[in-house]
Amino acid sequence: MNPQTPINDEARAFAMGGLDVLKSANVVSTFRKALKGVNLVVGTSSVAATSTSNLSRVSIKPAELAKKVQAVKGTIAIVFGRESSGLSNREVEGCDFMVTIPASREYNVLNIATAASIIFYEIFHQRIRGRSFELASRPVMERLLRQFDGLLKRSNMAPHRRRLAHRAFRNLTSRAFVSKREASLLLGLFRKLQTELT
Repeated sequence: MNPQTPINDEARAFAMGGLDVLKSANVVSTFRKALKGVNLVVGTSSVAATSTSNLSRVSIKPAELAKKVQAVKGTIAIVFGRESSGLSNREVEGCDFMVTIPASREYNVLNIATAASIIFYEIFHQRIRGRSFELASRPVMERLLRQFDGLLKRSNMAPHRRRLAHRAFRNLTSRAFVSKREASLLLGLFRKLQTELT
């Protein structure tokens, strides 16, 4: 997104066998545009949640991500932050969940090339087990969240507790890699509950 250095002859020379990746690169101006058509957004961070209240930064390990990724059909975006400052809090909020690479406490920040290599190695290394399934689309998952929020509004829960419940439900459904069929069943259930509570 908005690269400081253009894809030039030097970049192509260093690409070696990855020239096709550079040729197919799509440069966009905003975070939202980068995620168009994506089913699931996975953020990467060296900062994992140390408090149970920091729900946005609850993370899984690369090996866990690899096992889940191999079993699904759909588009998954892996978002890497800036080497200087990582992802902003707003960008973290835009991710469905986070992945953190375990590293030394003394120096837990990896450069982007190293972090990407580790995550992509884990995905490549993991063998497909069992049948694959189609991920629920992003618009469907957003509709599911809206339905959940509608139910929350009918409760006596305080607004700040509702926001935490919203993030917890989003974390849960994202890490579960909800299938198209599962999302459809949950939407039907939530609609029924909404109707019965009216």
